[in-house]
Amino acid sequence: MGGETGFSLIEMMVVIIIAGIIVSIVWLRLSYIAPRYRLEGAARNLAAEIQKARGQAIAEGKCVRVSFQIGAKTYTADTAAGSATCSGAAFTSGTALKIEDSGTIDIVGTPVSAIFNPRGGSEGTGGVYPTIPLRNNLGDVRTVLVNPVGRVSVQ
Repeated sequence: MGGETGFSLIEMMVVIIIAGIIVSIVWLRLSYIAPRYRLEGAARNLAAEIQKARGQAIAEGKCVRVSFQIGAKTYTADTAAGSATCSGAAFTSGTALKIEDSGTIDIVGTPVSAIFNPRGGSEGTGGVYPTIPLRNNLGDVRTVLVNPVGRVSVQ
């Protein structure tokens, strides 16, 4: 039995180099895809929270406002006593919640607050209905929209 078993140093080096190339390709691809998925998730999460605020307005018969704090990257759901119209209503401040945990998602511009009346309709400010654009660190933008009847969508 004169044969050697095992791998030579050159064979081990080739395997390590190939593994390193594969890991670097996967790493680059993930670093490009992850921020996009994070943005999509944040936009859909925010849309769900706004829809939840609409449901709260209907269930409790109160006006509910979702307002945004741009610098802090947070939003709050505030409630007021129910009335036919919510303009001029006194809102009590809710707990500030983060748009997204990693801090890489920004609110673009100055979004209009989403205000829902007790019937679930959206009350625009000066005829303008909420559009909340979110941007990731790659510059991609997803926008959460609220139409006059209170429907929330992501574009």
